[in-house]
Amino acid sequence: MSYVPQYSSAPTKPERKPVVVGVVQVAVFLVVVATPALYFLLMQRIVGIVADRELWNLDEPGDTPSSLASGEFLYALVTVVGLPIVLAVLAVLSAVGLQKRRRWGRILTAVWVGIMLLPLAVWAVAAAVLWKTVPVPTGTRDYFLGPIDPIMLNAIAGPVAFLSALTVFILIFTAPTRRWTPKPDSTPLPAAFNTFQGFPPQQAPWPNDSTSPRR
Repeated sequence: MSYVPQYSSAPTKPERKPVVVGVVQVAVFLVVVATPALYFLLMQRIVGIVADRELWNLDEPGDTPSSLASGEFLYALVTVVGLPIVLAVLAVLSAVGLQKRRRWGRILTAVWVGIMLLPLAVWAVAAAVLWKTVPVPTGTRDYFLGPIDPIMLNAIAGPVAFLSALTVFILIFTAPTRRWTPKPDSTPLPAAFNTFQGFPPQQAPWPNDSTSPRR
C-alpha cells in the first residue's frame, strides 16, 4: 500500500480568541466613551461667552447658552454630538466583525482608528494645555460632573481616547489579530485536487528474447 500525503487547503486558525483581539474590542469603546466630554467643554465655553457679553453689555435679550448653541455655534454642537454617535456605530461594527473573525472587521478598524489618531492627539494635547493654563470656570456649574469641571474632564478624556486609539492601531496589525481574521478562503477545489495522490510504482518490462543477451 502506497503512502498518500494529505495537504490542507487553508491555514490553521486559532481556536481561542487571542487576548489582543479582546483588548482591541474594549479599547474601541473607550474612545467612544471619552468623546462626549467635548460637549461639556463646548457648553462651558458658551457659558463663558454669555458672561463676557453681559459684562461688556454686548448681550442681546434672550441670549442663553442653549440659544447660542443652537444658533451661532450650531455647527460645533452638531460636531460634538454627532461624533460619539458615528464612533459608536464604527466601534460596534469593529467589535462584531472581530468577534466573527471577519477580515473586513480588522480592515475597518484600522481605517477609522488611523483616521482619528491625529485629531485625538491634538485634542489630548490641547486639553492638557487648557487644564494647566485656564483657571477653574466660575459661575454656573450646570456642565460640571460632580466636582469635575469640563476642563479637567477633557484633560482626562482626551489622553484616554488617544492612548486607546493608539493601542488599537498597534494591536490590529499584530500577528495574533491577523491569524484570527484571515483572508477568506478561495473557492474550494474538488477533493481529487485537494489531495495529492501518489502514482503507483512502475515495474520495468521483462526483456524480450530478441534483445536478451545470448548465453
